[in-house]
Amino acid sequence: MTTSPSRLSKTIREALAMILSQPVVSVLTLALIAGMSATVVLTSGRTAAAERDVLAKIDEASSRAVVVRAEPKAGLGYDVVDKLSRVQDVEWVGAFGPARDATNGTTGSDVAVAVRSLVATSLEPLGLPTDTIPLGCYATTQALDLLGMPDASGYLTTGDGEACAVTGRLTSQTFLEPFEPLVVQPTQHPTGTQQADGVALVVILARDPEHVAAVAAVAGQLVAPIDASGITVDASPEIGRLRDLVQEQLQGFGRSLTLTLMTVLAALVGALQFGLVMIRRKDFGRRRALGATRALIVALVSLSTVLIAIAASLIGAGAGLAVLLFQGEPLPGADFVSATLVLTTAAAALGALPPSIAASRRDPLVELRVP
Repeated sequence: MTTSPSRLSKTIREALAMILSQPVVSVLTLALIAGMSATVVLTSGRTAAAERDVLAKIDEASSRAVVVRAEPKAGLGYDVVDKLSRVQDVEWVGAFGPARDATNGTTGSDVAVAVRSLVATSLEPLGLPTDTIPLGCYATTQALDLLGMPDASGYLTTGDGEACAVTGRLTSQTFLEPFEPLVVQPTQHPTGTQQADGVALVVILARDPEHVAAVAAVAGQLVAPIDASGITVDASPEIGRLRDLVQEQLQGFGRSLTLTLMTVLAALVGALQFGLVMIRRKDFGRRRALGATRALIVALVSLSTVLIAIAASLIGAGAGLAVLLFQGEPLPGADFVSATLVLTTAAAALGALPPSIAASRRDPLVELRVP
């Protein structure tokens, strides 16, 4: 008794033989499907890559920042970091003390920068040691250049006579750029003057742009200051709406274009296969007269198209990616390319289905009478 794998392998071999026996139609089908695959990559793929880049720009940390500014009368404490860190949509929180002017204590320069104490949920985004609370002050490159400390070494002197050793460089993030030049003094439990002054600035980083409005609303409630009139919350919830709008527009365009191309591909493949069925109707009639089932005829016509479509999709997608790479355009992701290969093959198979059914329904007695 013939096993299913053996029957399948015989059907595949027969489909390959059918492809080789009709070189003109096979080449035309290959060129058509490859062209459509390349077109999808060059159009929808380019759009998908542009969408990814645009959303990446929108998703930069600066667009996800919520800034809470507190006047001294507000009495905002450093415990706000613990409160805000418990909010589900919050990724990072940093509480900064009031700005204290400091100068290069080594050279005695009169150029001053702002030094702020810092309590944060994590120091890792700032490029600082995370195992322990680092000692000393850390400055951004811009602050170090102004202070004349390119090697990030020396010490600072504040206006109230305090000294702070500069022990490292602070990684400047986009959400901290408005506060440049910046020098921070990381601490876990501010004491002395820092504790008395309280928090002057809280920077909250939302996980996604669409959560900015919700985080801003929650932040206004959780800071719970003594004097609410001394608190202002700045955020850009429009960023989240802009992101949704851009994503909707780009995805809608790419999907509609891909759907149109796949529909055209299915129609053209169907037309080619109908022509093939009419040309080889006597061959299909002979197969039916020799005992071939209708299911086998459908399988042969459909499988031969699918085999061509697989090869053509790979060729077309590779050609499209090569063109984008040559032009210096951003490339779509592997998920988009994989989806294109599947959709192109599926569209070709769908287009070949009606002709294959038509071929299976040819009356062998009628077809064999055709001279």
